[in-house]
Amino acid sequence: MPSHIHALLVIEGNRLPNFMRDFKKFISQKEAKGLGITEPTIWQYRYDRVVISTENVLRIKLEYIHANPVRSGLVGKAEDWQWSSAGDYLSGRPGVIPIWKDWF
Repeated sequence: MPSHIHALLVIEGNRLPNFMRDFKKFISQKEAKGLGITEPTIWQYRYDRVVISTENVLRIKLEYIHANPVRSGLVGKAEDWQWSSAGDYLSGRPGVIPIWKDWF
């Protein structure tokens, strides 16, 4: 999405806050320059943490993420959004970002 990202992460224990801090710092310092982003802050101060405890919850979240660019009018089909894992799941076509699908 042009204005935000969704990600399903597997992180053990209480490491999520450190991961998010380091991820945001890396993107801000390295990648933002390459994208021509000059704003000092490109991130919100918060992130939403949802524990995925069942396969049903995983499917609900994954479907929401895949439908996001369609709902926003960016593409007609979820698998057409190049930054999505929808192509991996729906058509078996690897996307730009490698994903891991062995959740449960």
